[in-house]
Amino acid sequence: MPLSTKQMNVRSFWNIEACGSHFIKNFEDEKDFYDKYRDFRYRTEWHIPLFIPFSETKGKDLLEIGCGNGADAVMFALQGANYTGIDLTQTAVDATRKHFEVMGLQGLFQVDNAENLSFDNESFDVVYSWGVLHHTPHPGKAIKEVFRVLKKGGKSIIMLYHKCSFNYYFRILLYMRLKVFLKIMTRIGRWDADRKNMDNNQLHGLQDNKDLSIYQLHYLNFLRKGWRYLTPKEFVHHCTDGPECPYAYVYSKKDINKLFSDFSEIKTKVGHFPLRKHKITSWVPFFIEKYIAFKLGWNLIIYAKK
Repeated sequence: MPLSTKQMNVRSFWNIEACGSHFIKNFEDEKDFYDKYRDFRYRTEWHIPLFIPFSETKGKDLLEIGCGNGADAVMFALQGANYTGIDLTQTAVDATRKHFEVMGLQGLFQVDNAENLSFDNESFDVVYSWGVLHHTPHPGKAIKEVFRVLKKGGKSIIMLYHKCSFNYYFRILLYMRLKVFLKIMTRIGRWDADRKNMDNNQLHGLQDNKDLSIYQLHYLNFLRKGWRYLTPKEFVHHCTDGPECPYAYVYSKKDINKLFSDFSEIKTKVGHFPLRKHKITSWVPFFIEKYIAFKLGWNLIIYAKK
């Protein structure tokens, strides 16, 4: 089935690079890049190996939806999982395949659509997806596909963005939205002229929120969409992975019960509050970061059994 216009927009944005590549600036060769990428990932997101039972997937047929650079894929394969990885983009599929090659591992990789998976019913023991399904236009369809391809008694492990988090309420809705509003105000009286001069087809490809140029991109989004751009429902899409990210939904634990209503068992955990990565808070003891992460973290991890 061909992709919808919305899905093609998602693919265009995420096809710029395999997710997270821009974090690794200096490396000697491909193996060094992937080694440094895995080190970076599990150092900054220490909760992943804590929450994901990699060792329990030995001998199991596992599907990862959204394989990115293949860091978690390699972890599963090293533990003996029969790994299949899919992604909406060829870029990520190629990156994960190359990661397996330099590690001497075996796996299957293909471009596929999470909302309409190409696999038969009950094909996998485990379906895993970390930070991906909230970026598809219709996450509910993707979750139903997860349920369909799982074997009876199979388990899914899905990470979605957490609505009841510090990141959503303070950084996105308060801090970032205020900065965008101030940017808009600096151009008051020139909105019409700016709107005429902008290129609606240009994709800058900034998958980050640290570069100050993001506020110019937020301003361009405002010119396209008007004041509705600053509503919470719209604004959040463009504040998680860059202003040009088409979709990024957030969920509360209450939302999860509805989203995963087909499953027989549902458990959730919360993590990711990288307090110590910032210079001003690098002195904070790890146990404090850990405590806050488990309460107000940005990652909502859902364990659901069919």
